[in-house]
Amino acid sequence: MTNRPAVSVVVVSYRCGDLLRDCLASLDLNRRDLSLQVIVVDNASGDGTVEVARGFAGVDVVELGENVGFARANNVGIARCTGDAVLVLNPDTVVPPGALAACLHAMRADSRIGVLSPRLVDGHGHMDRRCRRGFPTLWSLACYFTGLDRVIPGRRARWYTMGHLPAGVTTDVDAVSGAFMLMPAMALRRVGGFDEQFFMYAEDIDLCMRFREAGYLVRYWPGADVVHIGSGSSVDGARSPRANAAYFRTLAPLMRKHHRGRIQRTGARIAGELMLAATNLLTTARRAR
Repeated sequence: MTNRPAVSVVVVSYRCGDLLRDCLASLDLNRRDLSLQVIVVDNASGDGTVEVARGFAGVDVVELGENVGFARANNVGIARCTGDAVLVLNPDTVVPPGALAACLHAMRADSRIGVLSPRLVDGHGHMDRRCRRGFPTLWSLACYFTGLDRVIPGRRARWYTMGHLPAGVTTDVDAVSGAFMLMPAMALRRVGGFDEQFFMYAEDIDLCMRFREAGYLVRYWPGADVVHIGSGSSVDGARSPRANAAYFRTLAPLMRKHHRGRIQRTGARIAGELMLAATNLLTTARRAR
């Protein structure tokens, strides 16, 4: 007989008190089906977010003295996990009752799975396309950030979000979103935590790729929906020029680490800068309408 929780949940927070309140309240409802260990690691929010977390019984709150980034803060939380499975969860998510138990059952049904994500939807029920991803190519990223992937059909243009595949079909993919990553604890220990060279953005893709390189499957499983509001810990929002710049700064090191033949280091860096400039121009044009 073991007293280990079924799932240890790690939530990294940064200036998102209201969203965190809804997230933790939803986890409380999931406790009806599962024993949970909930850990909130706060990146020096300084705005009352910590007080929100402390208002929930059974939540382990870790206050960091500075904003150390998403990857490092998650590793702090993962080091405290004692559950059979680990869920890395964004604070801007709401997990409906029973959804976590369903995901855990789906993960346990196949011992080859290293990471599982359900279908993520926004507050209006529209699918968050980033919950299933292919390893980014320069063309697929350019199409995604400019919106061309919504217009151009075919696998190459839609590869980054697997948009060429039906949303209702279970699929083994290259990567899922860091907003919800359910992993067997033993597999996570074998692969290791997040690579802390990625302060924010791309750390989820990197971890998924390392699971795949270790022989595990990364699975998108649309058997449950989890709400992901998006940009809950971003001051500027996921589509702002500043957020885009932060993402593109991770592009070259990610591609260097998981080098795929045709991608050259200098080429990846230059192409990233060109895509960033093009995206910023499109963003400005859209706001001017």
